[in-house]
Amino acid sequence: MKRTTRSRAVCATLALLAAALLAGCKEKQAPAAGAKSDAGATLSAASAPAKRQLRRQVSLYSDKDGNNTPLYAEDKDGKMVWADEILAGEYIYAYESTDRTGLEEKTAVRRLANGKEETMDFVHVHDYYTDVDYWTRPIFITRLSDMNRAVVTADSYIYSSTDLVNAKTTKVAAGTFVAQLRSEEVDGIPFELIYYYDWNTPYGKEGYIKSDALSTDYADDILPAQVAQALLRAKDVKPFVRDGVMEAMGELTEAWRNK
Repeated sequence: MKRTTRSRAVCATLALLAAALLAGCKEKQAPAAGAKSDAGATLSAASAPAKRQLRRQVSLYSDKDGNNTPLYAEDKDGKMVWADEILAGEYIYAYESTDRTGLEEKTAVRRLANGKEETMDFVHVHDYYTDVDYWTRPIFITRLSDMNRAVVTADSYIYSSTDLVNAKTTKVAAGTFVAQLRSEEVDGIPFELIYYYDWNTPYGKEGYIKSDALSTDYADDILPAQVAQALLRAKDVKPFVRDGVMEAMGELTEAWRNK
């Protein structure tokens, strides 16, 4: 992505806001072995076993209410309870299945805070930041190895194929996080093959987006978008900070248009 002076200034502003946000938050600590989460789940704080293969994946889920990709731990009854979360657009590592044909999955009961329970599928993951094993739902992450995290940089469309005449389209907003697999060019039009969150599709839904509407640049595009969204969704952010973030995000979006 070509950088303008204005674009770099906006990114610097959001970087400073990120530093301020992090300075005002408690440092995220890895739970000790045997520690319990607020939901009462016993966590296993152990490094990834050397003989088991981990595959790098991309987290896909976030919503307008500030919810992010949830991570679950098993309680004493073997039921899944919420333990932590990671931002959309972050990398998470998933355990390979024992037969090496996919990822390690299992069906389990999820226990909600209100006491309700439901049975669903989970996939085994490892968070390198906290060095803790968790489980999450397949709809929240990707499955293919070595995909790149990416952010949509302009309100655009995701196409079901590169045949634009006959392809089905899905609207996607600037700031949406996806996973990019590879670049393709069809009839002189550059596309990116991506996977994006769909509540009914495990490991993301496949689609194509035009290359000029996507960025895999973490420092200049992904991180500022993550910080801006986190600040805008935070409930205790002061109005003047929120206004500043909205202005900076607007300028970042304009810089994306003028890249």
